[in-house]
This record gives sequence, C-alpha cells and structure tokens, in this order.
Amino acid sequence: MTEAASSAELPSTIAFIGYHAAQRPDDIAVTEDGQAITYAGFYRDIGRITAALRSQGLGPGMVVGIECPQFYRHWLCVLALEALGAASFSYDPDEAAPMAAALAGADCILCSPGAELPQARRVLVMDPNWWASVEATAPESPVETAPIHGDTPMRIVQSSGTTGSLKRMVHSGRVRAFSLQQYQFRTGFNRQSRYLVAMGFRVEAFHVYATACIRAGGTCFHDNRDTIATALGRHAITHVTFPPFVLLQVLEEVRGDFAKPPNLTIFTIGAPVSATVRARVRQLLAGELVESYGTQEIAAICTMAEDGVGIVLPGVWVETVDDNDRPVFNAPGRVRILSDGSVGGYIDNPGATREMFRDGWFYPGDLAVMQDRRRLQLVGRADDLFNIQGIKFAPGPLEEKLRTGLLVDDLCLTVLPDITGANRLWIVVVLPDPEQLAAIRDAVVPKLPAVYGKVFFIAVRQIPRTITGKVRRKMLNDALLQAQPPAA
Repeated sequence: MTEAASSAELPSTIAFIGYHAAQRPDDIAVTEDGQAITYAGFYRDIGRITAALRSQGLGPGMVVGIECPQFYRHWLCVLALEALGAASFSYDPDEAAPMAAALAGADCILCSPGAELPQARRVLVMDPNWWASVEATAPESPVETAPIHGDTPMRIVQSSGTTGSLKRMVHSGRVRAFSLQQYQFRTGFNRQSRYLVAMGFRVEAFHVYATACIRAGGTCFHDNRDTIATALGRHAITHVTFPPFVLLQVLEEVRGDFAKPPNLTIFTIGAPVSATVRARVRQLLAGELVESYGTQEIAAICTMAEDGVGIVLPGVWVETVDDNDRPVFNAPGRVRILSDGSVGGYIDNPGATREMFRDGWFYPGDLAVMQDRRRLQLVGRADDLFNIQGIKFAPGPLEEKLRTGLLVDDLCLTVLPDITGANRLWIVVVLPDPEQLAAIRDAVVPKLPAVYGKVFFIAVRQIPRTITGKVRRKMLNDALLQAQPPAA
C-alpha cells in the first residue's frame, strides 16, 4: 500500500448510518427482541452515547473492553468508541480469566452490573441509572468522529486458541476496510437485506457481517425470545451466519410446521460443513449455503464449494509451500497467504509473530493442495496430523466419512498413547442414546484401515469446541485420560 493510500482518511460506519438516517430516516436499521429502531433513531442514540463517553474522558488512542449482553446497546458502545478514536474489544463474563492480561491492560472496561473486574485500571458500570443518564444526554448532531486512517487501531480481536493460548491482534482501519469489502462482495448486502445476528460481537465475524449489512442500508435483527429457527421465519431473514455446531442446533429446531424461508442464504464460519448437513440445510432451511475459509489474522480467504475446493477471493494470494518454502502444486503443502487484510503480527507475542508472519506472508498452520493459482483443497492443520504406526493423516476427511450415515449428534477423532506409548485412534461420539455405542462400533470398525490397529470408542455428553466450532483436542484428550485409563 502506498504512503498516500495509508494516510487517506477512511469513512466510518457512523458516516454510513448518518447518510441512511438523512435519506430514509424512518426505515428500520435494527430490531432487537421485536423492538424496532429506525436509522434516525440509531444515529441519534449513537450521538447520545458518544457524548456520554466523551464526557467520561474516553478518546483517541485508548483501548476499551465491552461486556454488555444487550445486543443493541453493545453495538452502540462499539460505534461510540469508534467515533472517539478508541479501539474496542468485546468479551463475555466467562472469558475474564483467559483474557486477564487484555482486561488488565485496557484503559477502561464498560461492563454490566456484577461483572466488575478488580484488576482493571478503570471500570464504568453500565447499570440502569447509567443508561438513564445516557438517555437524558443531548446527542451530538452531527456525531463528531475521530479520523480513521489505514493504521488507526479499531478493534482488538483474538484467535480461537485451538492449539494453545489465545492470541490477540489489532484490526486497523486498513484491515477493517479490506474485511468489509470482502464481506460485501460475498454477501451482496443491499437495502432489502435482513441479517440475523445469531451470536454476539465476541466473535468478530458477526460484528463485521452486521457492519457490512448496516453500511449497505439493510436491517439487522437480534431476537432472544424464541429459537433461531423461529426468528428466521418471523423476520423473513435473508442472510445469517452460523458456526457448524450452531447450524446443527438450528436444524434440530426445525419442526413439521416450519416454513422454509424463501430467500435465505446461510454463511458458515470456523469449520467445514459435511455433505450430509448441506443436504439437510437445502431440504429444510435455506436455498443457499456459503462456506468460507478465513482467519482473524487475514480476513476471508476462500469461498468453499461442495467438493471441498476453495476459490481464492479477489485481493488475496495463496500458495502452498514445502519445508523449504518452495511453492508446490497438486501435492500437500503448508498454506501461506498475502493480502491487505493481514494484521501483520500479534500483541505481546513476538514468538508467535515470528513463527506465523514471515516476509509479508501469513502462515496459518493449515495444509492444502493447490490445484492452480485460484483453487485449493484444504487437507487439515499441520499441527493436527495424526501419527499411528508411522502413518500420518489429517482427521477431517475420515471424520466426514464416519459422520455420513451415522446417527450421532456429534463426532470427532483423536489420538492417545496406550500404556506402551503407542498412539491409538479414538472415535469420540455424542449419541442421543449412549446404548447405541456398541452398534456404532460394529458399523465403523469394518470401514477403517487395518493399519490403524485397535481403535477405541467412547460416548461423551459434549465434545469441547471453540466458539466457532473447532475441536479443542487438548482439552478433549485431558478429559479422556481422566475418564478412561490407557490400554494396549
């Protein structure tokens, strides 16, 4: 990026909301639990909370954490901090322990009553009296916004932490602009779009999807009154995003009287979607399912087809390389990615930055086969390869094969050493009836290569996954070792 491009001022989300508020003030911008907020009301509320937070001394260069369970109010806080030039991050109360360093280092924490943090430098409790004072505040009109440049810190986000400690990074103005461009390209949001925000802004993808929709003049919905399936029909939703495990929950919510929404597109994030689930989605829920491959560090990378082949998005360059960083085609290699969506490194983690960001490339730790410059097929994670009897393989394809035709609520594979130290394959299932485990074992064993040797089966109540659906194998393995002694 040129110096002129990096220094150019970027439009804020508030500027888009202000435009829609001036042009079509009575159109609905946000609906939460049935309460509709017009674009004019949205812009006015942003002006109020911006004025209230400005009076508290919050401003440019600060980092502020937000814990607020009410979706609309949470979004107002994010937008007000953007106006003030402060970088924000969103978190849930149960994340206080793993995020202790981030919370202690923040300039201020905005939280709900009962969620105060003694380690925080400053805490602003958003209790009913505080919100009443915001309502009584004269709104800024127009809202005075700090300039946004390519290097302006806007959001502090974190990786899922599937393979170790959580890693935090800065989404700057440049990264955010690139992400929004990619999301808009993939979704085609417009004024008729009706986007259901199924999860909170703790998962940054939901924040970006909602922002892309509101910038395009669409309507964002959040509804806790009933099931997600009910909300899809009640609001005539056109777009929604799910991690695969949430998508499975929604499919279970579909009942005989459920009317399939006529214009629904579902986007999935975090993990692959099986062919079986795709078929059920098309039959019961949506006309289109769009699976993507992306990371917090680089934004969206590919749109995945049903055959597991991804099409690299414009503005992104992907290579697969061997151990000497030489590009390879039609053979498994380590993925590396180059784009304007790259964050460039992690906060307070120079070791991980050196390992994963090299010569401008980001190395996500994934294995794939590049068929040509635009098409790749994911194989698995380099640090998630199983090694049994000297045979190395990624668990994903076998997990997908086993899921097909099995009546399980969830399934994954893992590897544990037996008492001799030899790795053994374990098949972990969540069953509607635990008594079905023997039948599952009888059905699966004949399908497995003999080279794997003895295979162990276990039924659990829940497979530990990240918020986006990836298996936390270390947590799973620790639990299995406690519950089941190793055997030869």
